[in-house]
Amino acid sequence: RRPDPADRLTWAVGDAAQCDLWFPPRKIGLEDGSRVLLPVLVITLAYSRFTLARMVPTRRTEDLLLGMWELLRQLGRVPRRLIWDNEPGIGRGRRHADGVAGFTGTLATTLVRLPPRDPQSKGILERRHAFFETSFMPGREFACPADFNAQFTEWLSSANARVVRTIKARPVELLDADKEAMLP
Repeated sequence: RRPDPADRLTWAVGDAAQCDLWFPPRKIGLEDGSRVLLPVLVITLAYSRFTLARMVPTRRTEDLLLGMWELLRQLGRVPRRLIWDNEPGIGRGRRHADGVAGFTGTLATTLVRLPPRDPQSKGILERRHAFFETSFMPGREFACPADFNAQFTEWLSSANARVVRTIKARPVELLDADKEAMLP
């Protein structure tokens, strides 16, 4: 097997979390009876590969910040860097979206936006998206976003207990070390 270009990067314990939106290929029912494609905010800790996720209502800044807040609250710690691509709800070019700097400042973390066309820098997370579509999605139905979140959270608990080939370890086994090096 050829080396994966994303493996060119090394990650320090507690240093970084890769953040991105995943769009499941299935519409979710809403209370009004409509069915829509909704984004899922995914955060993967770069060192341990531990993954957290939550369906959010939109790609707007306030929904992304609330989603990150909820996932970091579940984690109970804050990595030193949150790595994003140029998601419009987070920022474009040299500017963060309104509210992003206040959010990261409150948490004493840094938000790093990657340059365009550099998928290897967020390759850990990009591989997770493919894994979700082949291992989580097949054969599932979702009544609503809350049902999706419940099923996905349960599935992630078992996925985080599987050996990750590139690190030859289970994310849950490395999570304590990762969290210990993070900010409270």
